[in-house]
Amino acid sequence: MKKQILSIIIGTIVLAFLFGTLQAQTVTLTFTGKDANNQYVQLNRVAITNLTKGWQETIYWPDTTLTMQNGTGIDESVANSGFGLSQNNPNPFTVTTDVNLTVADAGAVTLEIVDVYGRIAVETTHALSLQPGTHQFRISLSAAGTYVMTARQNGKTSSTKMVCNGAGNANAIEYAGEIVKTTHALSPQPKSTTNNPFNFGDQMEYVGYATINDTECESGRITQSQSGSQSFALQFDEAHPQPQQLGQPCPGSETVTDVDGNVYNTVQLGNQCWMKENLRTTRYADNTPISQGSSVSTTTAYWYYPNNDASIKSIYGLLYNLAAVMHGAASSVANPSGVQGICPDGWHVPSDAEWTQLTDYVGSQSEYVCGSNNAYIAKALAATTGWYWYDWVDDEDECAVGYDQSANNATGFSALPAGGYGNGGGSYGSYCFRTEAFFWTTTSYGVPCCRFLESYYDVVTTNDYPSFEGLSVRCLRD
Repeated sequence: MKKQILSIIIGTIVLAFLFGTLQAQTVTLTFTGKDANNQYVQLNRVAITNLTKGWQETIYWPDTTLTMQNGTGIDESVANSGFGLSQNNPNPFTVTTDVNLTVADAGAVTLEIVDVYGRIAVETTHALSLQPGTHQFRISLSAAGTYVMTARQNGKTSSTKMVCNGAGNANAIEYAGEIVKTTHALSPQPKSTTNNPFNFGDQMEYVGYATINDTECESGRITQSQSGSQSFALQFDEAHPQPQQLGQPCPGSETVTDVDGNVYNTVQLGNQCWMKENLRTTRYADNTPISQGSSVSTTTAYWYYPNNDASIKSIYGLLYNLAAVMHGAASSVANPSGVQGICPDGWHVPSDAEWTQLTDYVGSQSEYVCGSNNAYIAKALAATTGWYWYDWVDDEDECAVGYDQSANNATGFSALPAGGYGNGGGSYGSYCFRTEAFFWTTTSYGVPCCRFLESYYDVVTTNDYPSFEGLSVRCLRD
């Protein structure tokens, strides 16, 4: 009995170690386009949305892949210099599944699969001599359960987790052949990388855009839980093209990069080009640093973490007091404001008049309006995740930001409730995280002006706020 318990403990430790390795894996998403006749279609771009974490990335032709880092840790593909197992497909699987192994150097490779107790279910009895390239293996397992497959070569190790739902006839690893042959060191195709957070199991959505018959069309959307690397064929229906009109990136400015190297996606709304993410720089465009605040000030430029949490900066951005936002510039009511302030070169902090231009445009478009009141536009500007909804709200307002968040963000503006920093509830600190999104303007009507969205309201509100408050910033292209 003691031996059995010891075996289980050791197996659990082994599995924990292997799962720890998995947490460091790079996940690669690869996209192609197919028309109604299953013929290849060149993709203009692909929008990739993490519905769980609340971020979106767009990749543009000729890039066809996006790499994401699962959890934290060392990038396995970098550490292994091009040696790695892909996620098996399908997963979970019944009876059999296929796994690809990429090898950068010629040499002997061993493979093994262990169960949740660390017991070897199947392994290669002799090392396989593989040449550089990508090789496919077919896996069969005789018992349902969760397993970890590990490949080893010349001190390099790569693992992937797989789930068997239905038993096969035997435990087996069968070599299915070489699918990509390389006679030199592997050179990956052009690809984009995101630093946005990702964990195995996050709910993802993928949609592609391609020009068919001189019209830009939208592919069918793929929404699924993502557990590893995968290739996707995005399907376009030529008989019923769907021109994409909502949430388009700005022509010629699909992204903008600040002085810290942060990259922001953009969105074209009417005649305005907006950042669709909250600013998160810690320096001005002239390289002048901005201090992190631990108190409030009307004169010293400070930035703050939303909810005092550094880990959410990539999603919610940073909060800034007005001194940081204006960078010495005077208040402006003009359209455009003429105040670069904290924004990157070629961009500026919007005035209240520019926010009014945005809300007037959104309210004039029926697809952005909730119900019959053209003021009910907050849902169209708010992100689809991250907003609290209170059960105690007596009258459920279907146009409120927090109610049925899947109906949000028709514009693609993706406002997120980062809250504020300052005098919240009578004491200084972070407040209203996940309930309110506050955005500074350059305008002062005696007291500085901001725009905000609230979880249980259906309109975009204008309000006055003390200049020491830390609020979010969205920049406008000049």
